[in-house]
Amino acid sequence: MKKFASILFLWSCLSSSYSQDILFSETCGSTDVSSAKKVDIFTGWDNHAPVTFSRTTSLDGYADVRSTATLTNHVWFPSGKSSDLIISNIPVANHKNLKLSVDIATYKLVDANVNKLKISCNDTPLTLPDGTFTSTKFIPVINIALPQAPVLNLKFEYTAESNSNGYRLDNFIITGDKITSEPNTPPEVEFSVAISNNMLSIQGFPNGTKVEIFNSTGTAVLISTLHNGLVEFNPVKKGLYLVRVDHITRKIILE
Repeated sequence: MKKFASILFLWSCLSSSYSQDILFSETCGSTDVSSAKKVDIFTGWDNHAPVTFSRTTSLDGYADVRSTATLTNHVWFPSGKSSDLIISNIPVANHKNLKLSVDIATYKLVDANVNKLKISCNDTPLTLPDGTFTSTKFIPVINIALPQAPVLNLKFEYTAESNSNGYRLDNFIITGDKITSEPNTPPEVEFSVAISNNMLSIQGFPNGTKVEIFNSTGTAVLISTLHNGLVEFNPVKKGLYLVRVDHITRKIILE
């Protein structure tokens, strides 16, 4: 129940804190991890296929999912060891301006800094801000820029040299702006209209282009096609006319 309440609180915060679409959120689930589970064998993640969770097996340490008396499920990176968490196959197609947010906590405060964490996305290192811890509680690190791609693979890593304290990660969130397709609009054409001796001259269109002419009341007075940039037009009276050629409309005034 405690984890469920935390998830509800998290989503209520997300709905008011992020103007972008939330594409991925991982809170490390609510499965009982009073006995810690290594990240590559833990099955209680919020996300499932195609998303996968793994680690680099050649490293000397193991990141695991655990909880404490005061903290719900999170990923623990043990001190003095090199360990990582790899989250693969995160679908984010048709979105841009992708951003990552993650909560970070430290077990000890000595020389504890946000930038001890290394994050890479699709094998590209990301830049984390410099941030010194003043307590062992989680602090959110937000708006870490991600490369645009249809699928993201993230790696969160601490080295033995950088991790002398022990660190915790939780609430992995990816946001982005949906890419909307703009309607196809035909390119603007140079369109000049002139009339002389009952011939309307319209430049910029090929032979056979449809020409429609309407009077000031909107009644069609001519429907014809262009030939060598000309169309015959014998107006009944002077006044305002609208000439529509292809997708473009111009007005002419006959005096």
